[in-house]
Amino acid sequence: MSFDLSNVIGELRTRELLPAAYDTVIASGSLIRGWGNPTSDLDVLVVTREPWVSSIGETNHVALEPNSLQYEITFVDDRRWDIEYWTAAQVEQVTAKVSREQFTADKGAWRTLSHHEIALLERLPYAAPADDGAWLERTRSVLADSAHRSVLVVNSLRQADSYTEDAAGQVARGDLHSAVISTKNAFSHAVDALQASQGQFGSLWPKWRARRMQILDPEILPFTDYWAVETMRTFDPDNPRKWVEETIAVCQRISMEVSV
Repeated sequence: MSFDLSNVIGELRTRELLPAAYDTVIASGSLIRGWGNPTSDLDVLVVTREPWVSSIGETNHVALEPNSLQYEITFVDDRRWDIEYWTAAQVEQVTAKVSREQFTADKGAWRTLSHHEIALLERLPYAAPADDGAWLERTRSVLADSAHRSVLVVNSLRQADSYTEDAAGQVARGDLHSAVISTKNAFSHAVDALQASQGQFGSLWPKWRARRMQILDPEILPFTDYWAVETMRTFDPDNPRKWVEETIAVCQRISMEVSV
């Protein structure tokens, strides 16, 4: 399923959801990647000159200045549109956080990335412009010269390693039920890191993890092997420790072999 973006700006303007001064309007998400379905939302990002005042009266937090992210919700032809309003300054701050200098610094600003900032970084590579595309091309060029990919890989690796440690401790205490859950989380984050290392971003959208693995079918973890673990095909309820240890070994192999 593809989506026609030619009327996006017009629809926003008609609904008074477009500021007079803006830098770009882009769309991202499953519809733009061709993965959507009749009930999929359209994710729209508007980069503004001045902060937008949301009619919803709710905001999301970002570790930026200003520290809030405004959004709106509307429906066009029965399809929900989720619209985020980023100021140009906010986007510049996010891209600055993932510069090579910040990534190599002991206390680099990339460590302060919030949920919505990571979402922006994961969406931009798949975004499509509703305008001439000049802004998106420039921003992608900035990201290509930054540590964008490395930051997203390391974020997932850190999560994977944390859950791996949890699982090991839980096994040592004989808490195998908790160890299974920790191992599942470790595996998910390890796979996200592997995908990000090969240019497929989307750690915040686990529902598309299998689809990304089908696209990559990486040598480190071919899709058939991934799917066997994801569906816990070899899991024995009478011997959960065996599955935990085998899966943790897969996670550790990914962590050692993945390229940062």
